[in-house]
Amino acid sequence: MTEILKVEFFRLKKSKLFWIMFGVAALLPLLSVLLFTLLANVLTALPQETSVDGWSFIRSLNMTALLLSSFGSPSDDSALLAVICSGIFLSREFSYGTLGKMLVARRSRGEIYASYLLIALTVGASYMGVAMLSTLIFSGSVFGFGQMNAAQSVVSVVTAFAMGLVAVAFVQTMTCMFLFGTRSLAAAIALPIVICNIVPSVISGIVSFWETIVTVTTNNVPNANLSWIPLYNASLLDLSQIDGALIGKILLYFVPLSVFFGCMGWVFFRKADLK
Repeated sequence: MTEILKVEFFRLKKSKLFWIMFGVAALLPLLSVLLFTLLANVLTALPQETSVDGWSFIRSLNMTALLLSSFGSPSDDSALLAVICSGIFLSREFSYGTLGKMLVARRSRGEIYASYLLIALTVGASYMGVAMLSTLIFSGSVFGFGQMNAAQSVVSVVTAFAMGLVAVAFVQTMTCMFLFGTRSLAAAIALPIVICNIVPSVISGIVSFWETIVTVTTNNVPNANLSWIPLYNASLLDLSQIDGALIGKILLYFVPLSVFFGCMGWVFFRKADLK
């Protein structure tokens, strides 16, 4: 397995696609900071009777913690980039016949699968890590952590990193499962994107529609506990006010599903014709 990993990490280091996506993941947080900076300036420049202190308003939102919260969701931009990169990178193993050559060289399927899964997780963790570091550098220096003290800020960063790793495992094991199950690049990229990006948006739309209907028909705001809804509950994560119960509910879905995806990927890989 060590020899397989050495070869795969060397290929990954030489991959232009990996480094291009890595650079995009690092720059996207800067774009977010620039947009919020523009918003702060626009609010401040409004006519005197309607103007507000844009910078005070942005800082009051705990913008850095808000941006860090997104890393706990599988719909984060860095997760999307990781799906594309790992899907394309690993799918080449099928088209190049690399897997068959490894079997001829007496490498076990378990070694090969574990190596590829580790590569996928490395890609996801790398993109998440650089995006988080970029967020801390740009957003932290411009907006700070708002009303949060030093201890709260540290807890927020550590929690964001831990939840980010869980989201990476969820997304990348799913990508490997679809890739090894279908041996199709399109399915390996499209299906995780649909599940991680489109499905949460659909659920959010349904929830908003339901809340509106209930509010209009009963004149009461619904008091349902929406934090139990899978995928949707990850979007509720707010690291400026950490809710341990919500984090537990997110992990209740993501951890077992990641294990399930990993096991199913192995089942598909073990039975696949790799010649």
